[in-house]
Amino acid sequence: MIYSHFYWRIGFKSRLYDLLMPEVYLDSMRRIVEWVPTSPNAILLDAGCGSGLIIKYLKSIKFVGTYIGLDILLDALINTRKKAGLENILDRVYLAQSDLTQSIPLSDKSVDTIIAHFSLYTIRPDKRSYILKEFRRLLRRGGILVLVEPSPEYSAKRIIKKSKRMISFDDGITKTWIKKWILYPLTYQFGLKFIERQLKNSVWRASSGKELCDEMSLNGYKVKNVESVYANSATLIILK
Repeated sequence: MIYSHFYWRIGFKSRLYDLLMPEVYLDSMRRIVEWVPTSPNAILLDAGCGSGLIIKYLKSIKFVGTYIGLDILLDALINTRKKAGLENILDRVYLAQSDLTQSIPLSDKSVDTIIAHFSLYTIRPDKRSYILKEFRRLLRRGGILVLVEPSPEYSAKRIIKKSKRMISFDDGITKTWIKKWILYPLTYQFGLKFIERQLKNSVWRASSGKELCDEMSLNGYKVKNVESVYANSATLIILK
């Protein structure tokens, strides 16, 4: 299916990915950064960084460490670099075009935190184990893996409904109205409904909290925290 193949490529190249992002997705990123260490020596790996949306939220925790972003799409990395420039942190940002199903080009025990925010659910089960093994190779002693995956309760309608309730008027009434009544309907029709179909048809993977915990335990991780995010349509799991 052409749309499936080019889903993210089109979004990153056209910048629609950022424009159509629902508020609850951004909220899950706010929850993630709470687990990121703020030490000047901390190294954060954003595995499947997309357009680098999380960079904006690192500022809220006064992150002064090193950010490494990996993504298979060049357009995603270009957008990430632009965001880093706007936040004046380019001197602490390193980006690489990389396929997570291949060996990650970093040394053993080289990172403190790995974030995989909606990065693994489109990957085949046999490849997931390899990636999780790679993550373990990269993590330093005491390091953590922060993983967010869609759940079987994924609901496009619920995501939009809650996002509308969360919209702030900080950007002004006009921009808020445009987001609520023009952008979000597009998000629903061309983004969330497509993902929902892929999950329901088992083209992509939806995992319950228990399934994720079991999978992570089998791959050598210890579960530190599990919670529902993304309007109860995804699970955030913290692992060490």
